[in-house]
Amino acid sequence: MHLMSKCTIPRRFFAENYDDFTLHIFIDASAYAYATCAFLRCEFKGQITVKLIAAKARLTPMKKSTIPLLELLGAALGAQLAENVHSILRTASKTYFGSNSMVILSWIKKKEPWNTFVGNRVKEIRDLTNIDDWRHVPGEVNPADLATRCCDWSDLLKSKWWEGPGWMHSDEESWPCSEVSETPNEAFLERRKTVVTNLATGNEVRFGDRFLYFSSYKKILRMTAYILRFCNNIKRNSPKLVNSLSCEEIQKAEETL
Repeated sequence: MHLMSKCTIPRRFFAENYDDFTLHIFIDASAYAYATCAFLRCEFKGQITVKLIAAKARLTPMKKSTIPLLELLGAALGAQLAENVHSILRTASKTYFGSNSMVILSWIKKKEPWNTFVGNRVKEIRDLTNIDDWRHVPGEVNPADLATRCCDWSDLLKSKWWEGPGWMHSDEESWPCSEVSETPNEAFLERRKTVVTNLATGNEVRFGDRFLYFSSYKKILRMTAYILRFCNNIKRNSPKLVNSLSCEEIQKAEETL
């Protein structure tokens, strides 16, 4: 605990009244927590200064989840943090978001029918940020990694947590950041499943409507008699009826109707 006294936080971010800043938001997740951190970077008279200005971390939900889904929660948390910083400082000329997960970057950048959980978080992130500002950062140089795991005071004091990783103090051309080149197969596991069904419909015709095709009751009666004759003749052992319709056949047809 004696090391806590060695941890000091300056009252001001920068010694000079710089006019131009860039905001850098990083996110990461582990099996224990997901987190985001925000840095302000200023370049003035050839000197680059980077300061940690805010950070948030959350324990992972009780329900077991995959690392990409936890990192997506971290991305949503990072988008909210950036919105809060912008509402207070209103000075950042450009905002960058960094994650070491190609999966969540694909979810954010690709317009696919993601499932409900992913889709809702992606919508929130897109509403709060510009998707072109999201980039891939290698995990070993992602400063948000520190907030997702246990860290004692000695490691914290030795880390670059307060002033950002070394690469942020160099020109943008040399940053280890890259765009999303291709979508990992793992990303499509959260794609909404599409069910295709074939629905056959038909116009149901009532039996009585069939009689509308005939102009008289006599024709309906004879048609019915011929149908009954056909049914009789196809029976194996019944006598075959031929020639003109008999009175008995007409009477039976009338009884059937």
